[in-house]
Amino acid sequence: MTDHETYSGGRIDKDDPRYDTLIRGFNLRWVGRPKYIEVCGDAAQVAKTVQQAVDKNLRITVRSGGHCYEDFAVGNDGGVIVDMAPMNRVYYDRERGAFCIEAGATLWNVIWALYKEYGRAIPGGSCYSVGAGGHITGGGYGLLSRKHGLIVDWLDAVEIVCVNADRRAEVVIASRDGSAAEQDLLWANQGGGGGNFGIVTRFWFKELPPAPPEAHLVNLAWNWSDMTHDQFAMLVDLYGTFFQKHSGVDSTYDGLFALLHLTQKAASQIVLTAQYVGDEPQRLHEFVAFMKSNARLASPVPQTNTVGRHHFPSPTMEVQRLPWLYVTQTLDGSGQNQRGKYKSAYMRKPFPKHQIDTMWKFLSDGFDNPQALLQVDSYGCRINAIPADATAVPQRSSIMKLQYQTYWTTEAETKKNLDWINAFYIAMYGDRGPHPDGTMDGCYVNYPDVDLKDWEYLYYLDNYPRLQSVKAAWDPHNIFHHRQSVRVPGA
Repeated sequence: MTDHETYSGGRIDKDDPRYDTLIRGFNLRWVGRPKYIEVCGDAAQVAKTVQQAVDKNLRITVRSGGHCYEDFAVGNDGGVIVDMAPMNRVYYDRERGAFCIEAGATLWNVIWALYKEYGRAIPGGSCYSVGAGGHITGGGYGLLSRKHGLIVDWLDAVEIVCVNADRRAEVVIASRDGSAAEQDLLWANQGGGGGNFGIVTRFWFKELPPAPPEAHLVNLAWNWSDMTHDQFAMLVDLYGTFFQKHSGVDSTYDGLFALLHLTQKAASQIVLTAQYVGDEPQRLHEFVAFMKSNARLASPVPQTNTVGRHHFPSPTMEVQRLPWLYVTQTLDGSGQNQRGKYKSAYMRKPFPKHQIDTMWKFLSDGFDNPQALLQVDSYGCRINAIPADATAVPQRSSIMKLQYQTYWTTEAETKKNLDWINAFYIAMYGDRGPHPDGTMDGCYVNYPDVDLKDWEYLYYLDNYPRLQSVKAAWDPHNIFHHRQSVRVPGA
C-alpha cells in the first residue's frame, strides 16, 4: 500500500455555501438543521469531533453515504453531523493481514477496488452510492449472499470511536481475537445497525470470497394489461414455491439470486430479474422454465420500463452471459434523488393466499404511481448456514426478503404516498407488523421504518437483550441515539 495524505478535516457551518447541500439525505424528505457538519478524514479526527460535541452536550449523528431511509443521519437539529466521505479507501492492511474498507467508501468504490486490485468481492450491496458504514453495520446483503452469506459473516474487526463511562471519546479496535467485551462490540456491529454504539471508521476482513469471472443474467416482464387476479396469484406462488424448495444451505441453486418487482399497475409491467454465478448456468434456465411452467400464466415479454430505483439490462428475454463486474454495474442503480418511504419483511414460507389477495388489491387499485412497488428478493442458502445468535442478524431461516417502496417528487404528494404504503402494510400484517409466526420473520434494520410499534423485536428478535448489554458497556450515556437506536437497559 502506498503512502497517502489524510484529509485534515473541515467544519461546515451555516455560513458555508455547502451547508444547504450537506444537511440533506439521499432521500429528499430529510433536511436537518445541525449546528455544523464535521467532515473527517480518520479515526483521530472523528474522536476529536465526538469529544468536542460531548463536552458541549451536542447530539451526534453520522453519515457515510447518506442513504438512511429515515432521518437518523441528517435529522439532527442543533447538533453535529459527522460526515465520513473522505474515509473512502479500500486496501489490504498488511499489519492486520486483512482487507480494509473505510466507512465512508461507497459500495461501487468497494466493489471496483476489490475486483481490480485483489480479485475479491463482497456479498453485499445493490445500490452503488450506499456508504459502507451503514450498509455493513446493518448486516448488508446482495446478489452474492445466497452463495456467500451476509457481509457481516466475513467481518473480523472494526475500528470504532466510542464514549466511555467518563464521557471520554476513545478509538477502539473490536476484533474476533480481542477481549470478551471487544468481541461483544464486534458482534453488535455485525448487524446491530449504525448509530447505536459509536462511529465505525474502518472494517477488516481476513478473507473475502473470490469475485466471479462472469455472470448469467435474465430479465422477464409480464404486462399488467394481460394480468388477471388468478394469473398474478400464480406468478407470486411460483416464485415463492421455487425458493421454498431451493433455499437450503446446500442448495445447488445458491448461485441464483432473483428480484421480483411487483409494481403498482401504473408501471405497466411486473418485472423479474435473475442473476446466476457459478459453474452450473443451467440452473438459471431451469428457474426461468419453472416460472413459465403454469400454462395458464401469460407468457413473459421483454421489459420496456424501469422499476423503482433500478435500471434494466436490455430489452431482451434471452439469458445473457457477461463479465460479472459489468452485470454488477448494470444492476447497481441508486436512482435519482427524490422522496421515498420503505417497509420490510422476511418470509420463511411462500405467501399465504390472503397476502397475495392483499397485494393484488393494493397494486391494481386506483393509486396511480408507477414508482410504487413491492420488491421480493430471494434469500436463504448460505445466509441460513449460521445460527441466529452468531451475529446480531437473527433472521437465519428465511427464503425471501421484502422491500415495500414508493417514490415521489413534490411535498404535495407525500400524504397520498404515505397513506398508500401504510395501508398496504397494515393490510398485510395488521398493527403489529410481520411478527414471526412460521411464515413471517420480522423486519430488516437497514430498511428502517419509524411506524413499527415493536421495532426492537421485529429487527432483532431474541438478540435485542444482548445488544442492550453491549450498549450499556460501550455507550452508557446514550451519546449515539436516534428514534430506533438500541436502548440502554432501564432507560
